[in-house]
Amino acid sequence: MFKKAALFVLAAALPLAAAEGSASAKDLNQMSWDEIVAQAKQEGNISWFQWYYQDRLREDVKAFETEYGIKVTLSNGDYKANQDKLIAEKSRPEGDIDVMSIGGGALATFKPEELFFGPLKPLLPEGGKLRYNIEGVDNKGYAPAFWGNQTAIAYNSARITEAELPHTLDDFVAFMKKNPGEFGFNTENGGSGPAFIESVARNIVKDDDYNNGATTPEKLAKLAPVWDWFKANKANYVITASNNDSVSRVNSGEFKLVASWEDLIASLQNKGEVSKDVKVYIPDFGMPGGGNVVAIPANSKHKAAALVFINWLTSGKTQTQFAKSYGIAPQNPDADSSAGLIPAAQRKFSTLWVAKPFGDDIKKTFVSKVTLN
Repeated sequence: MFKKAALFVLAAALPLAAAEGSASAKDLNQMSWDEIVAQAKQEGNISWFQWYYQDRLREDVKAFETEYGIKVTLSNGDYKANQDKLIAEKSRPEGDIDVMSIGGGALATFKPEELFFGPLKPLLPEGGKLRYNIEGVDNKGYAPAFWGNQTAIAYNSARITEAELPHTLDDFVAFMKKNPGEFGFNTENGGSGPAFIESVARNIVKDDDYNNGATTPEKLAKLAPVWDWFKANKANYVITASNNDSVSRVNSGEFKLVASWEDLIASLQNKGEVSKDVKVYIPDFGMPGGGNVVAIPANSKHKAAALVFINWLTSGKTQTQFAKSYGIAPQNPDADSSAGLIPAAQRKFSTLWVAKPFGDDIKKTFVSKVTLN
């Protein structure tokens, strides 16, 4: 979840504050971690540009502020506004952003080493444990993952039992025929529906090159059986308006099943907005999981404090707490992953997202070949 449009293509227009960044890199690389923490406390504050759950995260970071005496200021901007500001400030000697949250797949649109300080992997005490390859993009150690998310099928357990859940594509066809209009997924305003479409494509056409983001007429032509599958079942499923629309309608009992996100359901349940009757699972044919990363802009004014904050944010303790509070898939192997909504045994069905822009073109072609046909 929480994946908006990818970053703008930054191409060759990235002459960053190289001198200032290089000096800071040298200084921090020569410090022990205790020295970095001492420097961080002297810096005293950081600005974290994050685009969702800011109000709740302001409460969470109080534990960090208490432990280190470093003030964390969260932005109020949305995803696009944060990215626009990052790009607009790239040539300034010092920018306003110390820690930037970004969707993992968005890093495919530019070279992290041209925009961010680092790599962070050798600087963080647990850097070697963390994840830097997410959604098919290797960010070369510059941006560790802090938020794992998993698409899934959400179901209303007051209307369907666990034994009745479909797990294979044939099961879904049988379910839709028996329960017309009881399964919904979106194509716009969120990624859970497109995740379902991708998963059907991967299982019907197994030999397309889904890990290569390049789109060709030949690759799209091979997907004809996928569109035939959706068209054959079109009378029995419902296209919803968004991720949130899907969740609202399964929560109300209108649907038995919808495509959704584990963390979205968990978060809404923790706020009391979705019934505990709504549960999630990954079908046997798999659904993609991904996540978001954090990085330090090359012209950050408080790099040591940003490093200490990222170390706290990605720690096993914080990741365990986020799993309990938000339903994330923890990104530190020392975290307790049992707190999530998806049973641990089903995690093996998690798949990679189709590489972009091919993944985006699959969704667009679904709309033209199925929704509008």
